[in-house]
Amino acid sequence: MQGWRQFVDLLFPRSCLLCRRLVVQEPSASLCSRCQEELVPIYGGCKRCGAPLRQDGGCSFCKDQRWEFGRAWSYTIYDSVAAKAVRLMKESHCESLTQSIGDLLSQWLKGDETFDPTVYDAIVPIPQHWIRRLAQRYNQASTLGERLAKVTGLSVCETLLRRTRWTPKQGMKTISERRENLVGAFEVPKVESVRYRSFLLIDDVMTSGATLQEAARVLRRAGARQVDAVVFARGVNASKAPAGIRPGVRAAVPLTFGQNTQESLRRDNEALRRKIH
Repeated sequence: MQGWRQFVDLLFPRSCLLCRRLVVQEPSASLCSRCQEELVPIYGGCKRCGAPLRQDGGCSFCKDQRWEFGRAWSYTIYDSVAAKAVRLMKESHCESLTQSIGDLLSQWLKGDETFDPTVYDAIVPIPQHWIRRLAQRYNQASTLGERLAKVTGLSVCETLLRRTRWTPKQGMKTISERRENLVGAFEVPKVESVRYRSFLLIDDVMTSGATLQEAARVLRRAGARQVDAVVFARGVNASKAPAGIRPGVRAAVPLTFGQNTQESLRRDNEALRRKIH
């Protein structure tokens, strides 16, 4: 088998899907060691939302925020290499990359002393609408869940939660608009399969937390005893183009979480649009 693999690699050399560097001699067929090193894990993050903590030990995202899930674990910050990885994971030909990232996420989570897989009855991937699943041909959240299941021994239940309607992509919406966009987007087909049980939601990225919020809310309302979450990447900031900047001129200022949660008097005000996925 190894000789056959070497022969195939000679004809069709494997390369990292993130940087296109050859990975013939590396264990992963789609993610090189250099890119893995650039995916820096978050250690000592917020024990509620998984975001990196401020220097004073506080969390900018949990202030005045009521999370529907108990807590969330996030592997890395949604920036640079991680952002590219998340985009590629949504492509139908990049499931092998998702598997490699799922292995990184699983090993990191297994080493976290605050994570106890025996608490949960099953892993629940954030579901896709059937149209998106048909176009993408696989659900990246399900693939991440399958890799985590191999490490934890938990089962993956894709049918516990169902997406009831098509929702526009969240990338260019404010936090309030994201939440409105997800209201009523999920349902529990069989309430008896959820009641009194504990679940671990899994997804590729968390920015405002609107998707995980709605999914956890629906599970809790159906009678789930505990709902937590784990994601590969955690969005921690956004950027906006200052007023008056000429087209083609690169300039950006940080948009803080507090500014992002503010409501605009005009619904079409792009100054408050988040530009991360």
